[in-house]
Amino acid sequence: MNSAKSFREYYEVSFFDGRDNAEAQKLADEFFTTFIHNTTQKIELLESYLTKGDIDLFYDSITELKYLIEFSDNLSRYWHLIRGYSGALSKLKAEMTVKGAKNLYAYYYSKYGDRRFLRDEHWFEKKRWEFLDEMQNIYFEDDLRKFFQKYEQVLSENMKIYTSFIMMFIIDLETWELPNISISHALKSNC
Repeated sequence: MNSAKSFREYYEVSFFDGRDNAEAQKLADEFFTTFIHNTTQKIELLESYLTKGDIDLFYDSITELKYLIEFSDNLSRYWHLIRGYSGALSKLKAEMTVKGAKNLYAYYYSKYGDRRFLRDEHWFEKKRWEFLDEMQNIYFEDDLRKFFQKYEQVLSENMKIYTSFIMMFIIDLETWELPNISISHALKSNC
């Protein structure tokens, strides 16, 4: 099923519950128009945080889009990736020293070390362990600075991919037509 279609159907049902079709359709249309407007604004804001290097604010704000992971594997995959990168970079930035990097590695290893064997089986685990293994091999401040800059760029590039999936989702949502039969009628006939 089209992810935008499932999103639309999921939210539309609540508007048709106990309302006449015209009123329900008006409320649903307003909701989706607001969703599209607000989501594009959130994306622009997130991108501005990355441009300014405000990874902490990016990390805190990306949670506002988490609910979309339920509707698309690609949105889920990239949301988790950029959330993970931004969280780790935010923690690293708070103590930007070689010792801080070693402490951060120890923290993540204690949290995810038992999942290391998954790195060859799961895309996300591979990304996690590439990051951690590279961070473990930092011994000089200059290497730390280069590592941070590299993964800041990686975060930015993955945000672009995530944004492209969001925009495709929005385009699908805008172009998806309602079936001729109303959803409330379909729900009543299934009861």
